[in-house]
Amino acid sequence: MPASVIGAWAGSSTNNYEELMKLATFLAIVGALAVLFGLALLLVPGLSLQYYAMPTEPHNLMQSRYFGGTVLAYGLIFWLARATRDDGAISAMLQAATVGNIVGLILSVWVGLSGLVNAMIWGSVAIYVLLLLGSVYFLAIPAKRA
Repeated sequence: MPASVIGAWAGSSTNNYEELMKLATFLAIVGALAVLFGLALLLVPGLSLQYYAMPTEPHNLMQSRYFGGTVLAYGLIFWLARATRDDGAISAMLQAATVGNIVGLILSVWVGLSGLVNAMIWGSVAIYVLLLLGSVYFLAIPAKRA
């Protein structure tokens, strides 16, 4: 839908396309997703592993909990920092997220192609791609972080 139609509906007279997403919204989405995934891996690791057709042996459950704790912390950092305007901190977070999303994307594609898990892994691949695009978008255009 053209921004002029959206703007008219919202009572604005802008003719430019609106921003796709504000930084605070992106940080909140990243934070919420990571907190939810982290809690699932931490609190119900057997169920989380079963979604991907992974064995629920005790060592896998413990690794899932460790990973869940890390993902939970990552999500809380993004969630709690969503209102910050410190460009240095935001830039550092986005750089770290970019590296983490690239690594996660590569590993997820590799695991998906190797057949170690079921087709649910492609949902993870999609999430990594979207989060990577968002991080790169806000890193590439510093004015969008203001």
